[in-house]
Amino acid sequence: MSDSSNAGDRPDTAKRLAVAVDIATAAGELTLSYFRKGVAVETKSDNTPVTIADREAEMLIRSRLQQEFPGDSVLGEEHGFDERAGDTWVIDPIDGTRSFIAGVPIYAVLIACVAGRYDGTEAIPADRVRLGVIHIPALDETVSAGRGLGALWNDRPCSVSTHEMIRECRFGTSDFADLARREPALASAITRHASFSRTWGDAFGYLLVATGRLDAMVDPIVSPWDIAPLPVILEEAGGAYSDISGARVVSKSAVASNGRLHDELVAAASGALD
Repeated sequence: MSDSSNAGDRPDTAKRLAVAVDIATAAGELTLSYFRKGVAVETKSDNTPVTIADREAEMLIRSRLQQEFPGDSVLGEEHGFDERAGDTWVIDPIDGTRSFIAGVPIYAVLIACVAGRYDGTEAIPADRVRLGVIHIPALDETVSAGRGLGALWNDRPCSVSTHEMIRECRFGTSDFADLARREPALASAITRHASFSRTWGDAFGYLLVATGRLDAMVDPIVSPWDIAPLPVILEEAGGAYSDISGARVVSKSAVASNGRLHDELVAAASGALD
């Protein structure tokens, strides 16, 4: 659990977290009404897929957040940045749209609250993430955390694993081929040393780290809404979170671990691991 004193440690964090969990659950129920129903797929300008489920779930989340916290900003994958004066809610209505489209039940609803203004264009310190929720609707799994409140897995405390090093670790990434292209030194180290590597991708993999079922998860390229909940969740579960360089920021890459092997992971990415 993080014991740092920062902008996330506020009296209303527990209330905000409870509301976020409720909203994520409601959005998840909406997505399930479209899941495995042959929903139409469109392609966005960045060549990624989107469905009516993505758009409707985001609108549900935005509407509920604006009712509960009318002074706060909202940044979402599908509908952009709605700026207000307060903190910023960062949402991904369906993290893993390709899994959703394929009928694979590991897609997630993600909600985070960041202290102050955040439009997603620059790296921010991990401490600014006040709370985070990962909800897997089709598996009925939720991990949530607030600064100083610990991490919960379906309402029970959860914690990371105790494995000490990359050798024989359980490793996840969203796309191993992409990892090998972008971070060849790390991919090579994992291939040689890990107990196994799996593409239990997107937020589901990070949920597995937070609950001790994976030892580490890395994605070499991410968007802010993909990862905003992760720092507080991993840290409150006893683990570590950084970008690929080891900086403790929300940025364009993600490294999550049980903390014990985090430095070794970062070293491997830099080519410093034999």
